[in-house]
Amino acid sequence: MTLIEVMIAMAIAGLAIGGIVAGYIYCTTSAQRAALSLAANAKAMERIEETRSARWNTQTFPAVDQVVSSNFPVRNIILDLSGAGGGIVTATVQTDISQISVNPPLKRVRVDCIWRFKRVQWVTNTIETCRAPDQ
Repeated sequence: MTLIEVMIAMAIAGLAIGGIVAGYIYCTTSAQRAALSLAANAKAMERIEETRSARWNTQTFPAVDQVVSSNFPVRNIILDLSGAGGGIVTATVQTDISQISVNPPLKRVRVDCIWRFKRVQWVTNTIETCRAPDQ
């Protein structure tokens, strides 16, 4: 074998190994982003469940309405990546409640979980639902 053949073989092997490493890095980054997104969805859904459990009864006197934005303040949380060993990712959970209709009574509940991926890209996970009074 000549020196040129060895150099060409090393270049091809280097490109193949570089492609494999780049693919591995892409896959692990995508998996980490997916895990963080799933954790953010879980935290947003947790807040939706809190708004569902709040009392809102229009048939009593006086009427009880605990489904208001002031009862669900902005919360800073840590997204859990059990066993990941990486840096801590914090998120902000915001709740927006607005009246859709008075008759029939209906409210829109929107929860945003805002977090930052790799300290570069802002990501927002949003869940929205409608809420009627307790029956």
